[in-house]
Amino acid sequence: MPENMFNIILIIHIGSGFTALLCGLFAIVAKKGKPMHRNAGKIFFIAMIVVAVSAIFMSVAHRSMFLFTIGIFAFFQDYFGYRAIKNKSMKPSAFDWVVLVLAAVNSILMISTFQIVLMVFGGISASLAYGVFRTFLLTSKDKEIPKKSWLALHIGMMLGAYIATSTAFLVVNIKTFQPSWLPWLIPTILGVPLIFYYTNKFTGKKPRPVFTRSEHA
Repeated sequence: MPENMFNIILIIHIGSGFTALLCGLFAIVAKKGKPMHRNAGKIFFIAMIVVAVSAIFMSVAHRSMFLFTIGIFAFFQDYFGYRAIKNKSMKPSAFDWVVLVLAAVNSILMISTFQIVLMVFGGISASLAYGVFRTFLLTSKDKEIPKKSWLALHIGMMLGAYIATSTAFLVVNIKTFQPSWLPWLIPTILGVPLIFYYTNKFTGKKPRPVFTRSEHA
């Protein structure tokens, strides 16, 4: 990839990342279901798609497996987080299956690197992918799933995507922190309790069963 093109993609990546960081925060603090939340959430979704796609392009140019797998991980969460709102029945489309298979393969790649950060994210990704797969099997067979499964998935995935962009912000701006891998995990450590809080608040159930069991929301 020509250097000028790479620089353009990098600028787009940085700009969309900052937009996602800002709009994601607005969506989190805004009253849920209101125009502020919906509009900020839509911009966040689009910005994160740009972030993920640009990260993948740059990873190919620099042959960075790390950036490549992180880009797919962010895309997976962002896509299904927004898709849950549009597909409350949770019945999968052909493209849903494509993204899910891509996420599953990516999870294996992340874990197989034996890098602590990618192994943690790969484990999270594998758990999420397995939970979505279980739900898709049920809905494909017209079996009943909890009424608010889509909402729990939306909350978990969108906040997960926000954790991803927050992680990138910290890593880029904190260079001297030791151990060096800790900034990669701080947003996850802080964000996961937030996922539990909002999932319980708006669905009345804990988020873990959404991703791991079919009989709960």
